[in-house]
Amino acid sequence: MDQPWIGANILKDAFPRMPVGEQFQDLFESSAANSASFAVVVIRIDDLDRTQKRFGEDIASSVVVKLARIIDEASNTHRGKWGRLDHDLFASFCPDMDEAAADELARELQERLAHPGEETVSIGIAVYPFWPFEKMTVLSNAKKALDHAAFFGPNAVTPFDAVSLNISADKLYQYGDIDGAIEEFKKAVALDPQNVNVHNSLGVCYGVQGKMELAIDAFEIAIGLDPEDVMATYNLGLAHLKQGDQEKALGLFLEAHGIDGEKPEVACEIGMCYLETGQTDIALEYLEKAAQKMPKGARVFRVLGDCYMGKGVLPDAVKAYEKAIKRLPTDANSLSALGHLYGTLGENLKIAVVLCQESTAIDPENGLYRLRLGKLYLKNKEYEKAVEQFKLASQLGEDCSELLHEAESAMGAPAVGTE
Repeated sequence: MDQPWIGANILKDAFPRMPVGEQFQDLFESSAANSASFAVVVIRIDDLDRTQKRFGEDIASSVVVKLARIIDEASNTHRGKWGRLDHDLFASFCPDMDEAAADELARELQERLAHPGEETVSIGIAVYPFWPFEKMTVLSNAKKALDHAAFFGPNAVTPFDAVSLNISADKLYQYGDIDGAIEEFKKAVALDPQNVNVHNSLGVCYGVQGKMELAIDAFEIAIGLDPEDVMATYNLGLAHLKQGDQEKALGLFLEAHGIDGEKPEVACEIGMCYLETGQTDIALEYLEKAAQKMPKGARVFRVLGDCYMGKGVLPDAVKAYEKAIKRLPTDANSLSALGHLYGTLGENLKIAVVLCQESTAIDPENGLYRLRLGKLYLKNKEYEKAVEQFKLASQLGEDCSELLHEAESAMGAPAVGTE
């Protein structure tokens, strides 16, 4: 501990043998090893930090000590062993106790703490045996149940279940531990094989790892359990899109849109699929709907800009790209396209050059961005710079021979293919 936990000295005097931190982990492991059945309850004091800030250290300490005394008395009654896990966290190991009895104990602790005051605690419960979990996982499971309890607000009691694992997996996913999230989701599937959300989330993890066949299997199981689940249908479409099957993906996106027409991300994908196949008018219909409901999404405005530019509606394309850049200033595609449009329309030529310069700095291997920048330099009579960009664009696969000839001729250099 970097700093003493609230009430640490008072508790040490009152309960000199109370295990703290890793000491309770050791106590749990030794107790679990010698018990055929048991429960663990993990108790968190709700808003302890807020209590300390609002009322001071003494009041916060009194809440900690009051709870400790209540847990100690209850543990003596139930032959339990308890300790402190964190500044606002206690735990109790209760031998020969099932989930129903643990729930009763948890609610007894809540009632005793609340009388005569108003303090509350949230409590997570886990028991053994609980297939398919080993004994040594129960304390960790109780902590996951406590995280689950947080979704219900203060003064909640929550037993460990598949939803607890789902929440744990989501946290691991957010931290970037995809392998850990997959393992948690697999355990959740074992506990509750009918849980659509778990199968869908497992598929998302496989998709992030590029394991598309496994992702597709997971999404199909979710859809089999609930054909009306819009996210599983949408995600299955994304998986097929990543595999290059645009036709199948579009069919699934349209199916998802039929289930719930209010999902802007679905409309966006439909629009992109139609744009890829040259059906610009239909693409615009879906993209404009998506843009109305995705005010913070840079991608939809970029694609909308591509759509307008493809139709030759340049002022609308400019507005769309401007919105995309406002939401994502490092969007090289939008920066380059907007610079190109400014140059085409004869507006803001200096800004146009800066935008295209930024796009090549972000993505220097994109030949189209180099070509557009070269055209702006040519228009601005910066011929040497234009030649440099056209040569780079040519190396990256763009046909710049005529433009390069024009720029070299303008600056007095030998034209390409001449002596």
